[in-house]
Amino acid sequence: MHKFIPERPKYRKERLWVGFPLLTVFSLLFLFRILDRYTGFSLDSIWAKLIAIPVVFLIPTIVFLLLRGQGYSRVLRLRAPHAIHIPLLLSAFVSLLSGCILLSILCGGIETLGNSSVQYEAVRISDPMQGVLLTFILAICPAILEELLFRGIVTAEYERRGAMRGVLMSALLFALCHFDLRNLLVYLFSGVLFALVLFATDSLFCTMLLHIFYNIASLFGQRYLNAFYHFTGSVELFLFLLILLLLLSLILFLRFAAMLYRRRERNGQSNPQRDVPRNVQFYTILDALKDPPVVLCILLSILGFIFL
Repeated sequence: MHKFIPERPKYRKERLWVGFPLLTVFSLLFLFRILDRYTGFSLDSIWAKLIAIPVVFLIPTIVFLLLRGQGYSRVLRLRAPHAIHIPLLLSAFVSLLSGCILLSILCGGIETLGNSSVQYEAVRISDPMQGVLLTFILAICPAILEELLFRGIVTAEYERRGAMRGVLMSALLFALCHFDLRNLLVYLFSGVLFALVLFATDSLFCTMLLHIFYNIASLFGQRYLNAFYHFTGSVELFLFLLILLLLLSLILFLRFAAMLYRRRERNGQSNPQRDVPRNVQFYTILDALKDPPVVLCILLSILGFIFL
């Protein structure tokens, strides 16, 4: 048993502040969802979403950055994408789409065929300008703000005691904030992949671009997914091709990521967080999970699973 649960090492206690903006975001999301479900207040309109999304994500993020008072342009990895990142982003996009579709089918059944918002396609076709506005509000804006919070701030704060903790905590909290138990595995998988892209490219803008294109594909791609499903002619062949696509794209993704890591190490830009001992990371993950604001976030998520 000691192989799986290592002995607790000695390490300096840390102060975790990132739980407070997270708790603010979770509380606002929970409040808006409760009001939307049980009162006359509705978030279904485009303009309501345009106001609610920045209020929920942007204000807590800005307040935290101002109070933290650090050089966050470097910590957040605000570096421009380069041409060398394109193969990794393409393979990550294919992995993200195929993996999320498979997990969505696993959780909800073959009739779901992913988690796309089909109801907005008719709006986009009948009114192009409204389609552009819809894309900005439901695809671009959430992707940028969620990545700034979860892959930017959350990952940067938690990876101080190891890259593994940064990946796991950012993915878990990203998944829980959607209050969607049925698609929890979908959000966990996407959160892990976004974090891996962040570490491989060392650029937050790369994860934002990946998230944006995934949101657009999820929002408007249902018809193409349905066409592909009917083209295969059987559930078995459809699932086989998706699994094959996922495995091939993941292999390519890992290959391109390894190439980028080796390139940075040759340039003397290795990440010291990768060298934190595993036993230290194991117990600091437990420390992070029992941080009071994070515990409250988890409790709010459980309430959301039950009532929303």
